Amino acid sequence: MIHALLKQLILISFLLFSFNALAQKYGHLNSGNIIEIYPDVANSDGVLEKYQNELIAAFTVKMESFETAYNKLNKLVQEGTLSPKMQQEEEAKLKAMQEEIVKLERENDQKIRDKRIELLKPILDKVNDAIQEVGKENGYTMIFDTSVFNALLYVDESVDVSALVRAKLGI
Repeated sequence: MIHALLKQLILISFLLFSFNALAQKYGHLNSGNIIEIYPDVANSDGVLEKYQNELIAAFTVKMESFETAYNKLNKLVQEGTLSPKMQQEEEAKLKAMQEEIVKLERENDQKIRDKRIELLKPILDKVNDAIQEVGKENGYTMIFDTSVFNALLYVDESVDVSALVRAKLGI
């Protein structure tokens, strides 16, 4: 009797697990497309462009200063008015300026990346929150992002939750 009851319990558990597994709901979206149309992105792009132009202006001043110093040294060398020791000293100064310019270029690239992250983080957080809410409200087990290259090999368009997320964001 206990053996038969145990078999029935195992069978019922298996059936419940099977129904549970079938009840899982999956969705997908392209977060890149959603972020692209999000209104705050245009504002952050404008702020980033202004910041980038400021950095470029400062960089251009350094480059022009280097070019002026280089042309001045080149002229003095051609005129033969510099001693070899003075020429070496001036070349060392130019090399230091060039290294400073290369360093500034790397720093500017990093500053631009950091500023972009700073500007986009609140937007990405809002989009992520909206995705989480859509998932919970609509009973999705998982929502996949199709903007990641080769992450999904097949997607049934009937479960695209992009419209729900855009609605949640008001866009």
